[in-house]
Formats: sequence, structure tokens, C-alpha cells
Amino acid sequence: MRLKSTGCYSLIAAALAVTTVMAVAPAMAQTAASCSALKGCEQKFCEIETQLSLARQSGDTNQVTGLQMALDNARTSCDDSRLKEALNAKLAEANQKLVRYQVDLQQAELDGQRDKVLKYRQKLEEITSDINRLKQQLNQLEQLPQ
Repeated sequence: MRLKSTGCYSLIAAALAVTTVMAVAPAMAQTAASCSALKGCEQKFCEIETQLSLARQSGDTNQVTGLQMALDNARTSCDDSRLKEALNAKLAEANQKLVRYQVDLQQAELDGQRDKVLKYRQKLEEITSDINRLKQQLNQLEQLPQ
């Protein structure tokens, strides 16, 4: 009686993948928590460094190369005032989407389209959550010393 080799190897590979994820997840949660204590560019550097460390641990050389380039670019060009501008632009765009979804929701309610009403309510919840997150990030940046 012979076992199919592909089935056995795929089970071993799946077990190894689960083990790797379980081992890396606590480390990632711990470093993400330490990055959240930072603000602005320092937080951005920390988050990229965390991803870089995980990529090195997993042996993903392509990801390591890309993240190292991203970190180098961030270190040379990151500026807290530019981060504020980018957040303000994202916030303005999110507010425009909010208004659009509100109008679409009202129209769907008038037309009696239950599926679209549900869809737009979900979109409103998502965009409101995004707006709150962006406002929080902006508030954190504004608290940085100039």
C-alpha cells in the first residue's frame, strides 16, 4: 500500500505554514503595539521595519528588497507636514464619498430598493469608520512638536 506523495507533502507544508503563522503572529502584534506608541514618520519607519523583519524571518527576498527600498525612501523623504497634507487629502476624499453614499441611500430608499439600501448603509458604516480613523491619525500628527 502506497501513500500519494503529493497529499503527504501538502499536509506537511500546511502544518509548517500554520506553525510559522502562529509563531510570527505574536511577534507582529507586539511590534505593532510598540509602533503605535510612535507618531508621524517615526511610526511609519517602525511599521516598515516590522514588515521587513518578518520578511527576513520568512526568507522572502523579493519582499525584503521592496521593503528595504520603501524604508530608504521613507527615511529620505518622509516629512510630518507632508503626512498631514496626505491625510487631509484622504479625509476630504472620504467626506466626498460619505456625501455621495448618503445621497445614493436616500434615492434607494425612495425607490424602495432594499438591496441597495443595505449596500449603501454598509458603505456608510465603512466610510464613517475610515473617516474616524483618518481624523485620529491627523490628531496624532497635529500633536507632534514642530
